[in-house]
Amino acid sequence: MGASAKRRPKVQPSTLVLPPQYVDDVISRIGRMFPDMSIELFRPNGTSAVLLVTLGKVLKAIMVMRSLFIDRTLVRGFNENVSDHDGKLDIWTKSQHQVFQKVTDHATTALLHYQLPQMPDVVVRSFMTWLRSYIKLFQSPCQRCGHFLQDGLPPTWRDFRTLEAFHDTCRM
Repeated sequence: MGASAKRRPKVQPSTLVLPPQYVDDVISRIGRMFPDMSIELFRPNGTSAVLLVTLGKVLKAIMVMRSLFIDRTLVRGFNENVSDHDGKLDIWTKSQHQVFQKVTDHATTALLHYQLPQMPDVVVRSFMTWLRSYIKLFQSPCQRCGHFLQDGLPPTWRDFRTLEAFHDTCRM
């Protein structure tokens, strides 16, 4: 067993632990970059951060973070409740609206797209820039078909590079 243990590669830590004050400073700088986006930072379990991002009067996104790594994002409508019955942020309940469920799915895809473990602050800034593109969720037509609605939904997909709006079926 000793010989085989020597041949196994060592597991590298997958997360870089950054001081909470550094995380707070990065989030604060990002908040100043986007005046139409308010970011509230919570630390329910000490070091882990949970962000409540309010984008204009369009949506609210709850982002669960480990250090500067975004674990998951949940998007709800601006008027939907983001707290549970105890007054704590509800990080599990899906939106009641299909449009925000779709945006949540796209946010999960965006988290996989924006991966750069060596520069987590760039990842968070890039993701927030992408999320901010939803400020005109109900005002932007699809860039492919030109329609505002398809199957009763606005274009919920945002291109990762150009941030242009597309319906799910039009983005292919």
